[in-house]
Amino acid sequence: MDTAKMFTIPALIDAANRELLRLDYSQSAADRYNKHFREFAEYCDQKMLQYYEPETGPMYFWHCYGLDIADRELSLDRHQKEKRCAIRFLDDVYQFGFARRHSSHDYSKPTDNTALMEDYLTYCKINKGADGTIQVKRTKLKQFLRFLAARKISLRNVTPADLSDYMITLSGYSRSSIQVTVSTLKCFFRYLNEEGVILTDLSPSIPKPKIYAEETIPETWTPEEVRRLLAAVDRSSGVGKRDYAMILLAVVLGMRAGDICALRFRDLDWNGKLITYTQQKTHKVNTLPILPEIGEAIIDYLQNGRLISESDTVFIRHIHPYGPFQSSSVLSLNIKRYMRYAGIQIKERKAAHALRHTLASSLLYSGTPLMTISNILGHYNPKTTVGYTKIDLSALRKCSLSYGKKEAGECAR
Repeated sequence: MDTAKMFTIPALIDAANRELLRLDYSQSAADRYNKHFREFAEYCDQKMLQYYEPETGPMYFWHCYGLDIADRELSLDRHQKEKRCAIRFLDDVYQFGFARRHSSHDYSKPTDNTALMEDYLTYCKINKGADGTIQVKRTKLKQFLRFLAARKISLRNVTPADLSDYMITLSGYSRSSIQVTVSTLKCFFRYLNEEGVILTDLSPSIPKPKIYAEETIPETWTPEEVRRLLAAVDRSSGVGKRDYAMILLAVVLGMRAGDICALRFRDLDWNGKLITYTQQKTHKVNTLPILPEIGEAIIDYLQNGRLISESDTVFIRHIHPYGPFQSSSVLSLNIKRYMRYAGIQIKERKAAHALRHTLASSLLYSGTPLMTISNILGHYNPKTTVGYTKIDLSALRKCSLSYGKKEAGECAR
């Protein structure tokens, strides 16, 4: 996992139970919390979720009630309030390593710093920051600001020592995850200094972990695993027709999960048999062919599976309200569900993104030029594509790695 603390669901629940004892909860209260913890664990088991992430709790609450846990205007019944408290309790343990006796966690930004954070994110958007990148920045900054709020530290008075203390709290993260957090904080504090919010640029005070190019080998699927995955989808239902078409776009065309979930009707040119869309990550326009198998799957879903909705996205949720997906992670969650049906080992792979790596490696193995692979994946620079193909080093050595001048705007995978 690149951007989440390595905290398994069972380990988190065990830690939460220890906190219930430390905080001297009554037996009846502890029993209520444990009931909700067990239900949450069952949900994670069904969804094949091994690790807790900031989005897991809100997704579970939505699964249970179709309600946004961050909505402070919600009118909840007793059971819903208890479940929200249990999720908040788990979040506290996840975020801080301990639970507060009376948690005020509301899944929103600390109000004292809302304006500064939103100004910075608006600045990022104006400077063509990708929606997905901005969302990651928002998540990382919210975590940091909650840390400051818990210690009653004003953002304008942050010191290098405070930053050091915060970095210590990330000791359970992978190095690549810490790198994302550090990069976000460095950019944020440079912005605050340039805007005159703080007098000293604290960005140099934040250490950046060393990440090696060959440190990790990307996860890929075998052809047999892909066949078993697709065969596990029940295409007799509307949801199955939708999921099959979405997975095909990832398998055959290597589209990112976010782009698949956000695909709109205007992106489909049936006469020209082309999909033309603006990538969420890079804002680069990419054009891919509507191959017969993909076209048939999409048409089957639209004609025989899609529910009535005013949404202009091709693929929609099949729970009320019927509309666009709230998160692209739903595709990976669905893929993992079908992996479980097919008896495929899930491991720790990013299910949807691994299909992108698989396509790149398959194309490279079949002799497809690196530049062509780069164009299919929608990369600005072929050097980015090398990260997708390093699993097949023997084939990569046969390719010419001369790309000419470096292009601006090289995107990360």
